[in-house]
Amino acid sequence: RHMGNGVTKEMNIAAAFTDGDSDYLMVGRNGVFYDRQGLDWDATITRVIEHPISIRQAFWSPYKRIAKTINEQIEKMAASRDKAGAEKASAGIAGGAQKIEVGISTPPAKPPFDVAKFAGIFAAIGLAVGAIGTALAAVITGFMQLVWWKMPLAIAGVTMLISGPSMIIAWLKLRQRTLGPILDANGWAVNARARINIPFGRSLTKVASLPPGAERSLEDPFADKKCKWPKILVVVVILSLLFYFLNGKALVLKLLTGIFGL
Repeated sequence: RHMGNGVTKEMNIAAAFTDGDSDYLMVGRNGVFYDRQGLDWDATITRVIEHPISIRQAFWSPYKRIAKTINEQIEKMAASRDKAGAEKASAGIAGGAQKIEVGISTPPAKPPFDVAKFAGIFAAIGLAVGAIGTALAAVITGFMQLVWWKMPLAIAGVTMLISGPSMIIAWLKLRQRTLGPILDANGWAVNARARINIPFGRSLTKVASLPPGAERSLEDPFADKKCKWPKILVVVVILSLLFYFLNGKALVLKLLTGIFGL
């Protein structure tokens, strides 16, 4: 939308983002559009058609989807618990008011506590936690038994196993990008394919960068105070794994023998 000489003009455009990432591109977000005459328009995103933008974005997309899914499940669980609590409170208030109106003074007998039911629930939870712990322990043990030069290869293999399919699909789709639909929408008659490869796509979309001579300050005066416990736990876990690995190779005993002469 552009306002000039008291007249408001509106138009719809299709903008291709061919570099960067699309994490913050969403319907309803505002921006500024400059046309070829140098006029600025108040722009609002009305529709987003998601396609791969780069191999780098495709590499991180599985992890972002996993994090998004976990956040959505946590939000759904919290919302359902909140709704259930509100409904229970409303039912209790309504039931109490009804009892007062009817004149019932003695509450109904509560059902007996089902020990077997709760025992089964806790047993199922214990089995699930035990299975997860056993699987993690097996993975960590197998990883620590590898030769040191195989550890980076194992990490790289797992990473490619997760991100590889997304990167392959993105590479295939990036090879099919073309300017044809956009040029046709602007009234051009182009017979050439006008393929958008990765270098050409980077030249079409400029990722924002700091101007020359500017510096980015990473100090936030309103940042939350950092807790030291996560770092301490990470250090303890790393030291424990290192001790387990060295002890399995009998290197701890050799080291103590060399130092203390045991």
